[in-house]
Amino acid sequence: MLIATLYGGFFVDSATEKPRKSRDRKTTSLVYHPLRGKLVTKCHRDRRRIVDELSTGLATVAAMKFGMLGPLEVWDGDERLHLGGPQQRALLAVLLVNANSVVSADRLIDHLWGERPPDSARRLLKGCIAGLRKALRVGRTDRLLTHPPGYLLEVLPGERDLDRFDELVETAGRLPDDPPVRAAALREALSCWRGPALDGLVPEACRAEAARLDERRLSVLEQRVDLDLRSGRYSELVAELQALVRQHPLRERLWAQLMLALHGANRQSDAVAVYRRIRRSLVEQLGVEPSATLRQAHRVVLAGTPEAAARTTRAGAPSVPAQLPAVAAGFTGRDTELAELTHLLTASRSAVPIVAVLGAPGVGKTALALRWAHAVRDRFPDGQLYVNLRGYDPGPPPAPAAALAGILAGLGVAVPDHTVDVDERAARFRTAVSGRRMLVVLDNAATVEQIRPLLPGTPSCAVVVTSRNTLPGLVALHGAHRLGLGPLPAEAAKTLLRILIGARADVEPEAAAALAEHCDRLPLALRVAAEYIAGRPADDLAVLAGELHDHRLEVLEAGGDPRAGVGAAFSWSARRLPPDASRVFRLAARFPVLDAETVAAVLGGGVCAARRVLELLATEHLVRPGADGRYVLSGLLRIYAASLDEPFRPAAHHPPTRLLQGEAPGADAGSPHPGSPYPRRNHDRDNRSIPA
Repeated sequence: MLIATLYGGFFVDSATEKPRKSRDRKTTSLVYHPLRGKLVTKCHRDRRRIVDELSTGLATVAAMKFGMLGPLEVWDGDERLHLGGPQQRALLAVLLVNANSVVSADRLIDHLWGERPPDSARRLLKGCIAGLRKALRVGRTDRLLTHPPGYLLEVLPGERDLDRFDELVETAGRLPDDPPVRAAALREALSCWRGPALDGLVPEACRAEAARLDERRLSVLEQRVDLDLRSGRYSELVAELQALVRQHPLRERLWAQLMLALHGANRQSDAVAVYRRIRRSLVEQLGVEPSATLRQAHRVVLAGTPEAAARTTRAGAPSVPAQLPAVAAGFTGRDTELAELTHLLTASRSAVPIVAVLGAPGVGKTALALRWAHAVRDRFPDGQLYVNLRGYDPGPPPAPAAALAGILAGLGVAVPDHTVDVDERAARFRTAVSGRRMLVVLDNAATVEQIRPLLPGTPSCAVVVTSRNTLPGLVALHGAHRLGLGPLPAEAAKTLLRILIGARADVEPEAAAALAEHCDRLPLALRVAAEYIAGRPADDLAVLAGELHDHRLEVLEAGGDPRAGVGAAFSWSARRLPPDASRVFRLAARFPVLDAETVAAVLGGGVCAARRVLELLATEHLVRPGADGRYVLSGLLRIYAASLDEPFRPAAHHPPTRLLQGEAPGADAGSPHPGSPYPRRNHDRDNRSIPA
């Protein structure tokens, strides 16, 4: 790897040892040594030693080099290897993206052939693996390994150009705030790129990873341009930025940098014309006004001096948070809901668009919200905020003031210690995001009171809320749109199971389908079941499906994890219920349907009060409204409610109805262990007697 660094007005290429003069002869007395983590004297001898040590410390000597930052390439020493045809190259790309991790054969087939693979896909995959082994000459180095249920490509540290790029960027971040030195370090990192990432490869997995890498490159490039602006290199930057905005016509930060470069080069009228041009494009193509970054650059151009451009890039640019958590692998089956989210959150122009993703525990609300948020983050160039409100969670929910403090910190807004008033912090938050195109994801909310202080006040922002509660106040007062989420469609549930457990699902398709149904086609339950199956590699799926049918909650407890177990997930909803609603929830497990008259008999009150209790349970997605005012509890929730049940005793002054006189299956279920969210296994009954 070539390591070039700036020192004393010279650039040195450690491969050729030939110094060349730079345009800027300005020197300083000290330089930061990133490997030693301290300042050292900047004499010529020390500068040469720093370059040599950087070359040794950052470049891992390895026989093989994998090039992902451009067209896919592999070098063995000085020899470039022939990688075979398009499918073989795509296979290598997928393995490189998942370097040192096992990729199942099913996932590889999905990546290479999509949703309609040929009948001979497995044979073709084995042929590609054999060809790739031959191309990589792994017979002597054992790089491409077979690991059930798939394959693993071993890559040493520093062998991927992506690793070298990341290491150089990290090193640049440790340098002191010296713009020319840091810009040179980022310039060296960017020199790792030979073109668009994984250029020319077709599979969706390759395109998604390529888009992520290209976005990272642009982000680093923008950082380097900011440093060059602070160094006063305005005229040099104008031509580069003009080319960049042609390549990325809606990337607002590049346009803002071009405006500042033109302004710094004493071309104020051109800078104003650039602002008008990008504003017109944004309004006509996207229907939005320029972001806060562009508007701030415009103000600098109109009112500032050239020196203000440098100050703007150093201290004036607002923080751009990127707080979205990762999405679990294997997301599938929600195309309609993703499209609906896009429609609901982009249709409004006059009010803050708010969508509440609602559903029962374990149905995949958070996964859907995060999947969508990652897919559209380029529409929110000013940042993405994420807050876990812990409404249904083992831990206590954060107070609104604490949640706002975290948000403001992510936005780079200083909050004095004495500022603890929620309204004051909420006002600071609305001010900080005013006019900015930002996405706010409020996850796992239980009440609208958790949400209200965290709502922005400008329609340029969008808000996604996830909750088990239907949040009527959010809809009534804030105009939120509801997006209900149910279990996965049958085919999507089987697809998810196939992704998670691999070929075993294809060997026993009927057992796999039964497993999906026993999990109510809930993504959480399917993932926990897949982990259980992975721990029993010698057992037939049919046997495991029978165990799951007989002891569902015990099998799906995820080793007692309070955040992963299905019973635990249900418990955080059940614990929030008031006593009357809790009693009715347990009662609901006994009967095919419940109505207000039956509940009134249990509670000893009026029908109207009973109806309100049923509506409360429906609001929490613990029962499902049916026809004629009846409510249904089914599947895993029914089994969970039965496990919590208590002997039924109707109110003394309200005689039992005919419906209540018969004991239904599950009426003698055991109560949970004290302090535990998991039901006690009842060895005297078979859960198969409970209708699911």
